[in-house]
Amino acid sequence: MTNNVTKNVEKNAKKLVSGVKVIQLSVGGFDNNFTYIVVGENNSAIMIDPTGTKKVIEETIKNNKLNIVAQLVTHSHPDHCELVDYFEKKGIKLVEFDLKKSFEEKETILGGIKIKTILVPGHMSDSKCYIIENNIFTGDTLFVKGVGTTHYGGNDLELEKSLNYLTTLDPNLILWPGHNYGGASSTLRTALNNSFNKPSKKTQDKLKTKVKEYEKTKR
Repeated sequence: MTNNVTKNVEKNAKKLVSGVKVIQLSVGGFDNNFTYIVVGENNSAIMIDPTGTKKVIEETIKNNKLNIVAQLVTHSHPDHCELVDYFEKKGIKLVEFDLKKSFEEKETILGGIKIKTILVPGHMSDSKCYIIENNIFTGDTLFVKGVGTTHYGGNDLELEKSLNYLTTLDPNLILWPGHNYGGASSTLRTALNNSFNKPSKKTQDKLKTKVKEYEKTKR
């Protein structure tokens, strides 16, 4: 079953894509963060980047009668994993992959959902993308418009290499980013065409201020 993805996906959108349903949750968090729930057969599901407003996530799980079997994170910045411990205490394990080389891949099946994990350093040294059927979850490596900063544990050269690697993948993959920067979803091709949009100095300065404010709220 195919899905018509528009540039701007409705808030907390649900999409049925080739057997899995992608639930995109606008959870607030640090700055327009997204948490994702990918649902397979029999309402078995995985959660990607648990962060932001717990109520939004828990109500979605409850209302859809989902069985979340695992948590995944795209990278270790706190605004993408701040609820990992909370959900682990509820019995939802965090699944991590021991990937050491750039673009190293690992395939696994969780809750009947086949997942390909790829190490794509740049935004952070541990940044990963997840490919599930015709969906790619890119975290802060690539947004609909632009890429994530490398100022907090990243490397510009590594990011450039990772973006070049992404050009070798199916350009029609549906991209689901870590933040709503320029849109909620697009094709991988569209996002790569927009990847030249690097954060300006003004944006970087605002980000530094926001990071300090965010860290204060988490102490």
